[in-house]
Amino acid sequence: MRFDVSFFISCFPKLVKKIPYTLYLGIIAFLIAFVLGMILEICYTSKNKIIKNLAGIYISYFRSTPYITQLFIFYFGMPQLIDCMKGIPASVSLVITIAMNSSAFIAETIRGGLLSVDKGQKEAAMSIGMSSFAMYKEIILPQAFIAAFPSLGNSFIAMIKNTAIGFTVGVIELLSQAKILGGSALKFMEAYIAVGIVYWIVLVLIDKCIKRMEVRICRYL
Repeated sequence: MRFDVSFFISCFPKLVKKIPYTLYLGIIAFLIAFVLGMILEICYTSKNKIIKNLAGIYISYFRSTPYITQLFIFYFGMPQLIDCMKGIPASVSLVITIAMNSSAFIAETIRGGLLSVDKGQKEAAMSIGMSSFAMYKEIILPQAFIAAFPSLGNSFIAMIKNTAIGFTVGVIELLSQAKILGGSALKFMEAYIAVGIVYWIVLVLIDKCIKRMEVRICRYL
């Protein structure tokens, strides 16, 4: 077997074209996951035992089962039970399931951020007559977000990598494009090494941007 350098190099321009779409899927999924994570955290800390237990079951399930299983259940299984789900595009299913999976982890990240805020600040806010809404908006949530930011950045990177699972349901993102290129020339090694390098470069750049943002944000701690 000979490694085809020319084919390997020719893969990069075609793979680079899929970077914006892959990032788009990851960003949309992250935004949905962040909102779901906030809702989950509110439910998990609720005084209503039913709501709290349901949130706990959700978090436990999505943290304890493989993501690909969740995607297959949602995309292949659920449409057999719910007719209105039969027309959902594979890309939409991918984004929704990534968001549902990651929201369970983000909820725990948000909880850790909230717990990092000194209780004395809550007591001080209440002692001067500040409402609970104003206290969380002005004091608690900004500090919790700063403390949780590094973990949220890691979650975003993980979600970008999870989009690679989309090839199993026909979403043409980076890994799917590499599979198509490899199959067209029967040179999978070259295509997969090329896509691995593309993922590596993209995620290293994203990580550096997150680290810079983290340094700026953490000045307010």
